[in-house]
Amino acid sequence: MKEKLSVTVEQSLVQFLDSLPGQSRSEKLEKVLRRFKEVSEDLDLRHALSRQCPSANDREEHEAWVRTMEHDQWSESAGAISGRLNS
Repeated sequence: MKEKLSVTVEQSLVQFLDSLPGQSRSEKLEKVLRRFKEVSEDLDLRHALSRQCPSANDREEHEAWVRTMEHDQWSESAGAISGRLNS
């Protein structure tokens, strides 16, 4: 079930949204929010798993991987991730 939503955002964010592939702003925004939710859930899982690491070396290695993944998740261009937005 979908629900109507009215939002007010900065013009630069509207321009970004308009630059994404898709038929409507609603469709584009839904895809962006869905992707954000997936990344957020993935990071939550990674953080939960990191608390179970048995050694300091394992924690350091895991934290380095988490930083790498967090950076990679949000540093890709819209063109590079446009295929992933098509859920």
